[in-house]
Amino acid sequence: MDTGEGYGRGGRGRGRGRSGGYQGGGGYQGGGYQGGGGRSGGSGGYYNGGGRGRGGGYQGGYDDGYYGRGGDGGRGYNNTFSEGGRGRGRGYWGGRGGGGGRGRGRGRYDGDRQAATQREPPPTDLEFVAELKGHSKKVTTVLMDETGGQLFTGSFDGTVRVWSCTTGQCVSTVQVGGEVSCMLIFAGFLFVGLKTTAGTGQVKAWHMATSQEYAPMTGHTGAVQALAAAGDMLFSAGQDKSLRVWKLDGASNQWGCVAVLTAEQGGHLAPISCMWASHPFLFSADYLGTLKVWDLATGTVRQTVEKAHSGNDLPCITNLTVWEGHIVSASLDGLIKIWEPADPASGNIINPTPIFSFPEQEPGQRSDSSGSGILALCGVADTQNRCVLMASYNGEKCIRMWELPSFEPRGTLGDVNNARAMAGSAAAQLVFSGDEHGRVKVWKWKAPTTGPGGFPLQQ
Repeated sequence: MDTGEGYGRGGRGRGRGRSGGYQGGGGYQGGGYQGGGGRSGGSGGYYNGGGRGRGGGYQGGYDDGYYGRGGDGGRGYNNTFSEGGRGRGRGYWGGRGGGGGRGRGRGRYDGDRQAATQREPPPTDLEFVAELKGHSKKVTTVLMDETGGQLFTGSFDGTVRVWSCTTGQCVSTVQVGGEVSCMLIFAGFLFVGLKTTAGTGQVKAWHMATSQEYAPMTGHTGAVQALAAAGDMLFSAGQDKSLRVWKLDGASNQWGCVAVLTAEQGGHLAPISCMWASHPFLFSADYLGTLKVWDLATGTVRQTVEKAHSGNDLPCITNLTVWEGHIVSASLDGLIKIWEPADPASGNIINPTPIFSFPEQEPGQRSDSSGSGILALCGVADTQNRCVLMASYNGEKCIRMWELPSFEPRGTLGDVNNARAMAGSAAAQLVFSGDEHGRVKVWKWKAPTTGPGGFPLQQ
C-alpha cells in the first residue's frame, strides 16, 4: 500500500485546518446561494439578490458551493486532494477535527504505470444502451433534466432536440436559428447559447413548465460559448471576450442585461471559453489559458491567474468545474489541473499554483501533448456515489474515465469521435455523450454486485 502524501498518492487526512468556520451555502447534496441586499454599484457592478439554490451540481449531486462541507470534517479541501483520499481530518475552512483518515489515492504514475495516453479497456460497470440519431452536425452540448426525465441536445445543425429517457425517442425538435454552443437548465428555465447565421451571439430562453419562449438576449458580437447562473443572475460569455450579466425583469417578464464586463473592468483579453458559478464566486477562463475569479456580490475580479494552462501553442482552457471545493480545469494543452483554495491571508481565492496536474509533470516541465488536447471534461457519479471524471481528447475515438481523487483508470468508452459534450444523470444512472458526427450515445451504470451481507464487491 502506498502511504506517501499528496494528491493521487494515498496518505493521511488533515488533523486540523487553518481557519474555523465554513463560509457559503455548502452542503454535500445541496448548497444553495445566499442572497444579499443593497444596490448594485460601480462600473459593471451587480449584487446577488437572492433567488433559489441550485441544489446539487457536478452531474452527481456533489457540493455546489466553493466553500466546502462543514460538520464532521469529512470532505474538507486538502484531506481529499493534498492529503490523499477521504481522511477525517479538519477541512480547510473548519469543521470538527478528527483522526487522520486513510487515503484512497493509488500512488504516483511512475514508469511502470500506464500513461494517460494509453488505452484502457472498456469499463466493466457501464453498459451501452442506445444511440440517438437525428442531428446532422456535431453535437456540442448535452444536458439532462432530472425533474422531467428528458435529455436536451444541441448541435451546430441549428437545433435543440428533446429526448425521452424512458423511450429513447425524440419528442421535440426546436430550430433556434444558429449554431448551438452551450445550454443551461436553471431555476426552471432552459437557456441556449448560440451564434446566429449573421455571426452575432444570442442567448435564448424557455420556461420549461409552460414552454414560453422569451425574447432573445442579444448584445454579444460573436458566438456565446459559455453559460452559468447563480442566485437570480444569468451569465453569458464568448468570442467577443465579454461577460454579460442578465436578470429577469419582473415588470416586463423579460431577461435584461444589467452589466457588461470587459477588459476595462478587469475582464478577459481573449475569447472566453468556459465558466463555472460556485457560490460566492464565478470562475471564467479563456483561449490564452487565463483563469479569472469574480466576486458574485460585487461583480469585480478578485483574482487573475495568467497562464493557468500554457503548454505548447494550445493553452485554451476548455472546461472548468468544481469538485469538493477544488477547481478542476482542462485544456487543449492536454492537462487536467487541480486548484486548491488559497490561504485567506494571501488575498487570493485559489492558490495560483495547481496542487496536481494529470498527467503528472516535474516542476517547470511543459506539456508535450500537442495534438491531444482535451475537448470536453465531465464528472459523473457511479452507483456507489464515487466521482468518475470523463475526458475526450482531440483526434481520439473514445472517452477516457478516471476515479477521483486517485485518477485510478476506470476504462474507456469507444466509438465516440471527438466528443465535445458529455453529461450524467445520477437519478437515472445514465451517462451521455455527443460527438462530431452528430451521434448521441447512452450508457447505463450496472447495479453493483454484492457479496455476503450485502456489501458491494469491487468491480
